[in-house]
Amino acid sequence: MHFTINFGYKRNRPLFTSLELEVPEGRTTVVCGHNGAGKTTLLKLISGILPSTLEPAPAWFVPASGGLIRHFSLKEHLDILEAHKREDWRDAYQLFGAEAFCKAPVRSLSTGQAMMSSLVVAIASGKELLLLDEPFASLDPTNAQHLVAVLSRLERTVVITSHDLYLTAECAHRILFIKDGGISWQWEGEGMDVERLQAAYREFA
Repeated sequence: MHFTINFGYKRNRPLFTSLELEVPEGRTTVVCGHNGAGKTTLLKLISGILPSTLEPAPAWFVPASGGLIRHFSLKEHLDILEAHKREDWRDAYQLFGAEAFCKAPVRSLSTGQAMMSSLVVAIASGKELLLLDEPFASLDPTNAQHLVAVLSRLERTVVITSHDLYLTAECAHRILFIKDGGISWQWEGEGMDVERLQAAYREFA
């Protein structure tokens, strides 16, 4: 997938000017950068949540807050999506132990449980492009590793924003650093070494 992105919150202060974003299909891309670099904005532009000249992609966006309807349960969300017609969300459901909280309203869940519910729903949506904003930040180390495992088996195009370089190195097929409205560093392949990634972050992010 290719996106050319132009956007600014203020007309005379562009955040992105002709940013060329390549996202390999069926793989996991992780976008890294300091706070305020525009990572969340990038996902909102791709999904069409923020208006721009970019043609919105048919995607499912998971904000850092989770984004589910708070008085509905995970089970109710899955029923609305007719998730029983698909199977690939069950891997995440089982690894996250979602059976234990699937019938509780989202408002009563912990931050981590709400994020896990949101991730299960995103997969159950059937969308081929998943946009996940800081999903690791809300998860304990065990469930963060479960998410890495889910991503390794999920045959979808996924774009994640993250500050966690260790988990980025584990799950990413493509890594982008954004800085000053552009891509300051990028890598694509298998098996990124975290020390190399940390060094690149210190120099380019």
